[in-house]
Amino acid sequence: MQSLTITRPVLVKVRVTEKYKKSLAAEIQEAVGRLDLRLQHLDFQIRRLQAELEKQNPKEIPAVRQRYEAERQKNLEARQKLVEKLKEVGKLTPGEEVLHGRVESIVEVKVGDDWGRVMGAEIVIEDDRVVEIRERRIWQSEMN
Repeated sequence: MQSLTITRPVLVKVRVTEKYKKSLAAEIQEAVGRLDLRLQHLDFQIRRLQAELEKQNPKEIPAVRQRYEAERQKNLEARQKLVEKLKEVGKLTPGEEVLHGRVESIVEVKVGDDWGRVMGAEIVIEDDRVVEIRERRIWQSEMN
């Protein structure tokens, strides 16, 4: 066998523009808003449930409150991470490339191919358009 078709990871990078920064910031702010609503809903649920339990089974109140507080804390931590990410977006420099994700592509590998080049594919996107497809040399340490 002289060749083989395989899948390989392809890095997808975004070239930062003002449009990208605004779009990303809006997405993050929307997610923060959803978490704020979730937190309000949790607060409402705990108050309602606590009122019901006071009438029916007051001994369950601490356990229920603990479960809701754990959920509330998890949402608060997620919200804080988003706020930090929003600050990072503000620090992005136009022209800078940031990792957006990974996809897979199919490639034919032949005997004698440079493995580092085969595995080093990148796509660069700017304002929702592919502006560059790169083949770069990956060193062995990057593959691990």
